[in-house]
Amino acid sequence: MSNTDNPTLAAAMILGEVASTGLARGSAVLCDCARRSTAIPRREVSEAEAPTEMERFDAAVVAAEGDLLAVQNRVRRSLGEDEAEVFEVQILLMRDVELRDAVRALCFDKRMNVEAAVDEAIKQLSALFASLEDPYFRERASDLHDVGRRLLDQLAQGGAPISPALPDGCVVVTGDLLASVVPQLEGRGVRALIVERGGLTTHATILARSLGIPMLVHVANASERIRSGDQVIVDALAGRIFVNPEAAIVDKYAQLQVDLQVHRSALKDLVELPAITLDGCAIKLAANVGQTADAVAAASVKAEGVGLYRTEFVFMVQNRFPSEDEQYKFYRSTAEHLQPGETVIRVLDVGSDKPLNYFPLPPEGNPALGCRGMRLLFANPTILHSQLRAILRLSASHPVAILLPMIDGLDELRAAKAVIEQAKGDLAAAGQSFNPGIRIGAMIETPSAAMLIAQLADEVDFFSVGSNDLVQFLLAADRISEQMVSTYDPLHPAVIQVLARLVRTATRKGKPISLCGEIASDPVYTKLLIGLGFRSLSVSPGRLLDIKHAIRSTHLCDAEDLARRVLQLSSTSDIRALVLDDWHRRSPVPSPPVESPTSARHS
Repeated sequence: MSNTDNPTLAAAMILGEVASTGLARGSAVLCDCARRSTAIPRREVSEAEAPTEMERFDAAVVAAEGDLLAVQNRVRRSLGEDEAEVFEVQILLMRDVELRDAVRALCFDKRMNVEAAVDEAIKQLSALFASLEDPYFRERASDLHDVGRRLLDQLAQGGAPISPALPDGCVVVTGDLLASVVPQLEGRGVRALIVERGGLTTHATILARSLGIPMLVHVANASERIRSGDQVIVDALAGRIFVNPEAAIVDKYAQLQVDLQVHRSALKDLVELPAITLDGCAIKLAANVGQTADAVAAASVKAEGVGLYRTEFVFMVQNRFPSEDEQYKFYRSTAEHLQPGETVIRVLDVGSDKPLNYFPLPPEGNPALGCRGMRLLFANPTILHSQLRAILRLSASHPVAILLPMIDGLDELRAAKAVIEQAKGDLAAAGQSFNPGIRIGAMIETPSAAMLIAQLADEVDFFSVGSNDLVQFLLAADRISEQMVSTYDPLHPAVIQVLARLVRTATRKGKPISLCGEIASDPVYTKLLIGLGFRSLSVSPGRLLDIKHAIRSTHLCDAEDLARRVLQLSSTSDIRALVLDDWHRRSPVPSPPVESPTSARHS
């Protein structure tokens, strides 16, 4: 079915962002799936009472961890080992010494009762995670929120949170959704989830995908614009919701549901098939990962290795810098799941707006352009050296590569390579094995690196384009600012021209180049990226099969023709119209077109 087969439908609708794909129709139920229904008790405690409050905290941790392990075991039985691993992060956070220290300080120094101290400590730590630039790490704030709620439930002697009454065939509308709540939805007839906040990589989203529940996030004021009992259609393909839809829309989506079921069956058949175009051009599909659970998910869909291992999470779940041996074990655990594929390990990319609590740095007025990435590591060589030694040791037994973030030019790149050689020398002197020919790559994220790619190519083995940062720096548009949404656009002609130039230069210099930003995980862009010359993409594990389908549905000559037409255009809106028109004509499950979309609700 193509969009040209449908008359345009007139309807008001609510827009959101697709977190778990699918289609659903049902009766809306508004509920609070993230907060306690009772207020947090707050009182001043005496110095003598403070130790007792901490004893209550320790007891709550033990009880809450037991509950969380029970949830994990239930998920393991019903969904599998991969899905159960998403709770490992919450277990680590619950045991975190930093959380306990924060609660203790509030109890002893601020004389807070333990409930108020837990609430305040979770808010402080959640705010830290939420302030991070990388969406993956920002969304870990929801795990802290979940941990805090569990502790408060135990302190209130209420045990597990009360599960809301959910009638069969309902669509849940909520402000936030926590990972521990999602397993409670299994088998309860929940057809879709509409979440006002949330994120694409939260553990709640991962579990919703595993359960096959369509889910939209970032649906502004959903609980105000949808009433309990409203009939809603959730289009988690195009990212829209129809409230009390008219009969014509209901009929169109009934047919679309049939088409989607056929497409999903076809995706499962792609797991063992290669990522090649219709005319035989092979595209390497690797995965972006941040923890072992991501690697397990990537292995289940046969990713060709890890194209981007974000090591920040290894550091962020600690209350101190992880030792060389600890890092080695973390990296090995991830790499083992993707063998014989290569694991590309990006060295620590923190600083500025991505701080570590145990590594205080001075505030900066413009953190995105501040002391981060390699700049910060050069200023703290002990951190870099320890991480490089761990990666090099792993290279003796596993296919791994080193990726250097935020490179701005030759001097910085050569300095980084010198540190790598020093680490090799130290290991050799200590009799430690490593791969002396380990591949070294540079991320292209800054305009200066993009300009100097020909010179950088003489110094590295491969490139990885971090399109998220590259786009924001090229367009001077903060990618996490709501005010910059209309300005931050990967289809800006300057971005497309830079991407084309990067591929041409890297190919001419004989250096592999991959793209690991968010656009690599969106099938809307796949044909254009292939046409521009990219032959390697690193994507979110959950989107890998969708990208493989887009690759296997594309002729190389058609992709190159699309790229030529795009490169001739000088207007972002014209490029977007061309790319979206091409996508809508070949989308495996196109949503019905709707004229004059608005955010108004039907009354």
